[in-house]
Parts: sequence; structure tokens; C-alpha cells
Amino acid sequence: MVLGIEDITGGTTILAFFIWLGLTGLFYLVCYMAALNTFDDLTGNHPVKLLAMAGIAPISAFLMAMFDYHPTVLFVLMAISNFYRVKNVAKPEVTRFNGKSASKPLFYSASYLYICAVFGLALWFQNPVETGEVTQPYWKTWFPQE
Repeated sequence: MVLGIEDITGGTTILAFFIWLGLTGLFYLVCYMAALNTFDDLTGNHPVKLLAMAGIAPISAFLMAMFDYHPTVLFVLMAISNFYRVKNVAKPEVTRFNGKSASKPLFYSASYLYICAVFGLALWFQNPVETGEVTQPYWKTWFPQE
């Protein structure tokens, strides 16, 4: 007789928690650390940073919607850690942007625009929509099944 995860008391709940924890870590690394730091280096102190952050937010939100990930905890984690990230980047002694220090208003507004847009769009993409007799997430209505 082979025991499965269902045979362990609380096994599926524990497994679901570990999957959620793994997705949180994955989205934190990819959608927060990698995305923001990459676009900070690419755009520097240029106002196009706002457009770039607004442009990549739907991509991150769509990934979260595809994995059926609800980003509330990730939103809080990203909002808190972003304050300290920008605080460290905007120190006067850090001059990685063409010899200048980072513009605090630009960096704060662009990064929080991205974080709020990802959170809002991820929830919107997962909003249940009734199509005929089936209720499914909004993003699944974009790809009709024949």
C-alpha cells in the first residue's frame, strides 16, 4: 500500500500552504526585485520610468492571475520593502545613475505606481465573470474554448 499526500492529516492543506509560500517567493523575486531593479538601471532618473513601470505591471499581474495567486500578502511585503529599497538607492553617496543620485519623488512614485497597478490588475484579472452557465476568471474569457 502506497500512502499519498491525502493520507496524511492536513497533508493537502500543508502542501497548498507550501505552494503558496513558493509562489510568494517566486513573485517577490521576479515581479519585484528583478523587475524594479532592472527598470531602475535602464531608465535611471528619466521620467519615462513611470511609463515603463506602468507598462510592465499588466505582465506581472497576468502571471499572477494565471497561477490563481491572490497578491494581498505580496502587496504588503512589496510596499514595505520598497520604502527601504528606494531609501537605499536615493542616498547621496550612491551615484550609479550617470554620477547623480536618484530622484526620490520619481523613484517612489514610479515604484509604488507599479506595485499598486500589479495588485489591482491581478485582482481584476481574477474577477469572476459569468459566461453562460460557467463562472470563470476574467482572464480566461480572453481565450475562448471551442
